[in-house]
Order: sequence, then structure tokens, then C-alpha cells
Amino acid sequence: MEQYWEIKSQHQDKILLFRMGDFFEIFYDDAVTAAPLLNIALTSRNKKSGDETPMCGMPHHSVAGPIGKLLAAGHKVAICDQIEDPKLAVGIVKRAVTRILSPGMVYDPDTLDQLSANYLCSYDEKTMSFLEASTGEAFYFRLRRKDDVTKLQAVLSPAEVVLSSQQKSTLLKEIGAAAKTITVHDFEQVPERFQRLPESAKRLVAYAQYMQGPEVLKTLSTFDERQLQKRMEMRPTVLRHLEVFKTYKGEDKGSLFYAINRTKTSAGARLLKSWLNFPLTDVELIVERQDRVQQWVEGLPKLKEVRQVLSGMGDIERRIGKIANPSCHVHDVLALAQALRAGLRVSGYCPGLERHQADTALGIVNDVERTLVDEPPVQTKNGGFVRADFRKDLQELIELSENSQKLLIDLEARERESTGISSLKIKYNNVFGYFLEVTNTHKDKVPDHYKRKQTLANAERYLTQELQELEDKILSSRSKRVEMEQNIFSDLRQKILAATVDLMDLARHWSELDVISSLAWLALEYNYTRPSFSKIQALQLDGSRHPVVEQEVSKPFVPNDIKLGAGECLLLTGPNMAGKSTIMRQVAVTVLLAQMGSYVPARSAVLPIYDQIFTRIGASDFLAEGLSTFMVEMQETAEILRDASENSLVVLDEIGRGTSTYDGMSLAQAILEFLVSECGCMTFFATHYHEITQLDRKYPQIKNAHMAIDESSAHAGQDISFLHTLKEGPANRSYGIQVAQLAGLPKKVTQRAARILTGLESFGVVPSNTDQMSLLDAGDGATYPEAEASPLLDEIREISLPQLTPLEALNQIAKWQKELS
Repeated sequence: MEQYWEIKSQHQDKILLFRMGDFFEIFYDDAVTAAPLLNIALTSRNKKSGDETPMCGMPHHSVAGPIGKLLAAGHKVAICDQIEDPKLAVGIVKRAVTRILSPGMVYDPDTLDQLSANYLCSYDEKTMSFLEASTGEAFYFRLRRKDDVTKLQAVLSPAEVVLSSQQKSTLLKEIGAAAKTITVHDFEQVPERFQRLPESAKRLVAYAQYMQGPEVLKTLSTFDERQLQKRMEMRPTVLRHLEVFKTYKGEDKGSLFYAINRTKTSAGARLLKSWLNFPLTDVELIVERQDRVQQWVEGLPKLKEVRQVLSGMGDIERRIGKIANPSCHVHDVLALAQALRAGLRVSGYCPGLERHQADTALGIVNDVERTLVDEPPVQTKNGGFVRADFRKDLQELIELSENSQKLLIDLEARERESTGISSLKIKYNNVFGYFLEVTNTHKDKVPDHYKRKQTLANAERYLTQELQELEDKILSSRSKRVEMEQNIFSDLRQKILAATVDLMDLARHWSELDVISSLAWLALEYNYTRPSFSKIQALQLDGSRHPVVEQEVSKPFVPNDIKLGAGECLLLTGPNMAGKSTIMRQVAVTVLLAQMGSYVPARSAVLPIYDQIFTRIGASDFLAEGLSTFMVEMQETAEILRDASENSLVVLDEIGRGTSTYDGMSLAQAILEFLVSECGCMTFFATHYHEITQLDRKYPQIKNAHMAIDESSAHAGQDISFLHTLKEGPANRSYGIQVAQLAGLPKKVTQRAARILTGLESFGVVPSNTDQMSLLDAGDGATYPEAEASPLLDEIREISLPQLTPLEALNQIAKWQKELS
């Protein structure tokens, strides 16, 4: 294990995968760490010696999956490979680390989530930079506020954060659990072309170069500056509440992205995610995207053709990125050439694409097709992947190595004829190489120039000068052929590397075409409409639908008309299951789609440009952190009240439900009043507190609405029907018991609940209708509804149970029954 420890000593912070034959083995503490993560057996060697060595391993051909798991768990991995043919090795096979991977520095598409970017991140006081090593995507933001760091980190979810040693002590607590892996890396110098970048970007350049060598920088042109002021700030809470990428259960199916993703390439899907993460606030940029979508909506035959071409491109960004990795394979280059040729067929549909970039790509395709065979062997260590006619000297070597058998047969025939030994044979073994074998019967016929090499029981083995010269030619031709083919492939790879900046730019144009055409396909598939934008803060959606729900439900989705003016609030009441949350979410999701540049699910749509979307829906994600539902609710609401502007969209669902009735009601009313009178933002506010529907008397900006119910059988205690239609005015009751009945509660329970409700209404504890005292009439010293108790309840409270005899208690109950009847 001396060789192992020599290599491991240089990579102590990494899990070392050590190639031994057909396996990659992991030893000692690395094995103890890796085995449970990979769900493989932890075994040991040297059991009998008393010095057991923990170990685990996997076949070399299936190592991508295990590496991905180790990286996902936050570990760095060093790949130690055999760098010489074991058959030719003298002593221990030479080994060296050929790849170093960290969670943010991964190139192999098989190790990465195809639909998600894998960012490396760094930041300083003024900027925050991101690098996607597998695609060459690199950008930075100028920070406006202190919390921009945590928000961007939460939205983009970098796999690894790189800090300087000076930053570690001050920022480690700030980034906390949001970063999967934190790496400390100081740098002194980066190449000249990166010198003017912000410190955070230069740190990423230096770290990438340190991890993968200078070749990795050939995929980077520069870092683009992305302006936050031209993008809507999407908070992680909003992405979660609207189930943009994952449902509340953590599933892909049922999310907005799953519902709208019609892209044909992995790169296109990642770009679509980026657009969802950063909707635009610049109308010109939005309209530019809309115009491109509209062109495809109106050009269906071409749309089908383009989408078919795109489907054959694969993950072109990561294919280009993989060329920079020393582990790049012949098959990777062929796949890239195939993808480039497909992309060139649709380049005419990419505005902004420069002609010289397309020419560069075509040149690469021609070079690849002229150099490599169409179907190279799976294992290329013995050559056979370069076309024989690519170079004359290569063709001669190929002919010699491939015709070696014929040359040997011809020599064998000549020797048989010259010696008269008909049984003479030319054979081969690893010890002597090629030799002539003559049986003992004919050994007296052997010529003098034959040199005896070995004596067997029944035969003699000989060498001749001609045979040795032929052997040298054959063996050297094979090794020279392999060496020449590898050099040719290396030159081809360097040509591609020199063109990667242009190729990456092309790939991004094709990815954008994929997203634009997919949005057009979606619009045609579900009859979406192109939204227009109002200069005043007014929203009008006719026939609005929820893009996810309409795909999930078996019945036709009920569209609704929604209209709201500047600073107005739609106050929604009614029972659960009626569709209040769906209405509010579909408005927010429609806004998100519109400002992304997409068509929207509606008959017609006029929208303002919002600077932010705020939501307060659910709290389950934080319960494991020790925060109560109510605390989470109040924290998120406080953030909304602090940051919402008159150009924001606010969606609040059931504020105050996590505390006592009157506390919740008081808070709900106060929050609603603040949004209307102080923030002046457009608000959708759903509540079970019917009392606050009377706020429209004091604030004309509040518009009451409810989800329609078929009440024809509700009063008879039967099931109610939800019509899912938005109607003006407040709901007249909550139908909680009917909803419970629909949910499957035992009939005995719902009947008992109905009797209790009737009793409470007769006591005056709860109102029988909405015509009751509202909190809006209460001043600071007002008497709240819970103080309006009935005399009967006061009498019950004042009874001293320990002083009552059983007979007195029965008499008291009889008295109350008489009063109630």
C-alpha cells in the first residue's frame, strides 16, 4: 500500500478512488465514509494479519453513479487511474490522479442532474459570482442589499461555495446550511483576460484552474454581469409556495416547471428554469421574447420541424464542456459533432447568431468527420478510431498491423518450403514472442541459421533473424499506430478547445431557441394567449386558468374572470376546497409566466409589471427547524409588510389561523389594513374570518369576492357542490361541516358537530350569519366579541363545582334545559 499512501497524502481532503484492475477501490477512512453513502458492502483485506484494511469498491465502467452520490453528499473525489498497460508494467503498475472533482466542479453529464445547473459560487462585499463548470456559463451580480447573498444562494442553490481564508470566519455563519460544500481557496494570480473581473469571479477562475488545470479556462469567455434591477426578485419562499420547481411533497410532477416544460434538450430545460428563477421587469425585453414566441405560434409547420431537429441534439452545452476534461472520449467528440450538425440546421432561426460562429462549428464538424471513424470501438486503448486514409503514414502502420497475420503465414510457408519440414509452425507467447516450432521427428532438417530458443519434450523452438525483424515491425506498428491515433485525437481535441467560446455561444442560442419554441408549443397545446402590459397598476384576466391544475384534474377546469385595479385588494372568503387558494396561485403563476416572456392560460390578459411577488401560503417546510406554524407565518408576513411596494403583488392565504380565533382575526384585519393603507400594493387575501369582509365600508380599495357554492342541499345537511366560480361579494357562511362530510368524516361526527354549532349559535358564541359586530369598528380600547358572552355562559363560569351536590347539579342542568327550550 506504499503507492496508495504516497498518492493519498497529496489528497487528504478527498475520497480517493484507486484503480486496481477492473475495479476502483476505496480504502481506510474513505471506505468507512463512502460505503453507507453508496449503499455497498464495507469489507476488509489482510484479515489474518491482524491489521485489517477497510475497503469497498465498484467496477470501473460503472463509476459515474457512485461519484455522483459522493459529490451530492458534499465530498470531493480524486480519481487515481492506471497510467500504463499492466501487461507492460515492470513491477507495480504506475498510477496517478487523473481527475479531481468537487461538488461544484463536475464535467461528466452522467454524474449531473440533466435538468439542473450545477453552480460553483463565490462572493465578496460587492458582488456574487457563479460558474457552471460543465457548460462554461459564468456570471455575477452586483449586490444591492445585505440579504441579496442569502436570497441568490437560496434561489440558485450552488453546489459549492468558495471563500477566502479571511472570509471564512466572518461569512461561514451567514451562509450556514444553505451551502452544501464550503471550500476555502486563496489565490494570487489569474490569467490576464480575467484580471478586470470582480474578486468573487477571479476566485472562481483560480479555483477552477487549481482543480482542473489551465485547459478548463478555454471554455470560459468571461463573466457576464446580470442586472438585478431588470429582473423580478423571486424569493425562495415564493418558489416554494407556488410550487414552481417542486411540489410541497418534494415531487417534480405537479410543479409549474413540470407542467410547462416542453423543451427538447437538457440545456433548454436548464435555461427555462433560469427564466423562471429570474422573470423580467423590463417591458422591452419581455416583448422581445413574446414576439419570438408569437412567430412560432403562427408558424406551426416550421415549429414541428425545428423541434424534431432539436430533439436530436442532446445536451450540447455539457458535451462541449466535457471536451475540456482530460477524460474526454472519442465518443464524446463524435456526439458533439452530431449535435453541432443538427444545430447548424436551425441556426437561421436564432437572431443575434454571428456567421463566423456557424462557420467555426461547421469547420469542427468537418474536421471530426474527416478524422474519426463513424463507429469507433468501445475501448479505444488499442486504436482503431482514426480513419485509415486520414494520413498516409498512419495508413501504412494500419496495413502493417492489420496484415500481420498474412505476413506471418507467408513467412511460415516459405520456411516450410525451404526446409522441407511440412509440420513447421510459427507460434507466439508472452515470454518469447514469435518463434518457429519443429517436432523432434524433423529436427535433423533444421538449417544452421536457426537459433534454438527452447527444448520441449516433443519439439524444439527456434528464432531466425527474419522472424525477429518481422516481429519488431508488427509490434512497433501496433504501438506506433496507437500512439499516432492518440496524437491525432489530441490535436483534434485542441482544435475544438480553441473554438469552445464560439461553440458555447452557439449552444446558448440553440438553447434559447429550444425554450422559445417550447413556449410556443405549450401555448398551442393549451390555448394560451399573449398577455399585454398596462402602464397603470391594473390587472384583468378573462377566462384565467391554473396551468398546473388544468392538466392534473380529470374534469374540465373552470376558468374565471379576475379584475383588480391599482392598490386594490381582492378579499376572498368561503370554505376550503372551494378554490380560493387556486385562484390566488393562478394569478401569481400567470404573472410569473407573463414576465418570463411566455403566453398565459387565459382568454385574454392585461397585466402591470410587478417588481416582486410576495406569498404567504403554508409553513410545513419549517416545522422541522423548531419553528411553529404561527411563528413562520408571522416572520414571512413581517418580511412582506417591510419590503412590499406599490408595484408588488401580494398573495396571503389564511393569515392568523395558527393562533386563537380573536388573536388571528385581529392580526388578519390589521395586516390587511396596513397593506391597503400603507403599502398600496395589489393584494389577494383569503380568509376564514368573515367578520373582516365589512372592511370594504372603510376601505373602498377592498373588493369582496367568494367562490360560488351550490347551496340547494347544504341546509338539509347534505353534500354541497363546489362550482369553482369567482363571484362578487363575501361568502354567507363557511360550510365547514359540509366540507368535513365530503372529506369522509363519520356521519356520527358531522351530525354531532352540526348540533354543537347550533348550540353555540344560540348561545351567541358564534354568529349565525355575517351581520355581526366587525373589528373594523373597534378602537384601541374596544370590547372585542369574546367579551360579549351570554348570561348563561357567565353563570356556568361562576359555578363552584366542588360545592355542588349531585342533586343540586341535576337541578341546575334541568333549569338550563328549561331556559334553552
